Amino acid sequence: MAAVRDTAMAHKLSPAADSAAQYLVFIPREERVLVAAVRNKQLLLDVGRMDLDVRKDSAKLRAFHEAAPVLSPIPSGSIFRLHWAQGEADVVADSFAVYNGRIVMRLFGSPALDSAVRGKGALVALAIRADTPLAPMATACELRAPVVADTTPEGRATSKEQARERAVADSAYDARVKVVRDSIETELRNEHPPYERLQRRTKAASSQLRGCFGVARRALVVSLRAGDAEWVRERMVLVAPDGGVTPLRVSDLRFRTHDLLVAFDADGDGVDDLATRATTERAGGTTVLRVDLANKRAERLAGGFAWEVF
Repeated sequence: MAAVRDTAMAHKLSPAADSAAQYLVFIPREERVLVAAVRNKQLLLDVGRMDLDVRKDSAKLRAFHEAAPVLSPIPSGSIFRLHWAQGEADVVADSFAVYNGRIVMRLFGSPALDSAVRGKGALVALAIRADTPLAPMATACELRAPVVADTTPEGRATSKEQARERAVADSAYDARVKVVRDSIETELRNEHPPYERLQRRTKAASSQLRGCFGVARRALVVSLRAGDAEWVRERMVLVAPDGGVTPLRVSDLRFRTHDLLVAFDADGDGVDDLATRATTERAGGTTVLRVDLANKRAERLAGGFAWEVF
């Protein structure tokens, strides 16, 4: 904390900003891999924690806006390489704000990214600090490849047939995934919480995503939860179109449960990774899990937008 105050004094902050500085906790200066996510139709980068409530106090908010650019290890205008569902592209971090107790910076990028930010779907991405700009790169996953329309009558007829075939295949695939989900839930229900109060509050939860995971095209998480994630049993698997199932061991520090949000290739290895809403007792956050097919693991790659309930 003394280092923060020394930095603030060196830049001659106003007394109000200097007072607010002690409540700003930024990421380490050497941190290069961060989580970005859409909140309120804006793509935000999580860069730290704000321990001062500025929502209803304009003076404190002004002090924050004065102190944040001085103390942040990420200067305004910094370039980040964004890995998201549509591939890779560069974005610029600008303007500090506070969101749900987190210090965030707004990210600006390509028109395609801006359009996705304003869309209805979830958008979580991995942002890596970059020294030089990079040309946009499309994803290699065929599930997210753009569809090229054929305007000829023959082409339209073929497209309709292909659409029907895909619909039939998807329906069969959905049925396989449902069987896997029900089977895992049945297995999990063989175990019970140790206390009666938790047994009465046990519920099942599941989520799934389409993605490119080797031969598999679906990721599935099934869990039993009791209380406020006080007791949890969770299984994560990949399901192939032929019904083959690959279990994944989840390694995500202290978080106990995971709800799948978005699948995208976060590290450029050709295998989709998983963005999740992760929770534990009275706390949670957004995490990106790297899918390691060789070792059958889903391990934490980065986390952000943490929250706690006191």
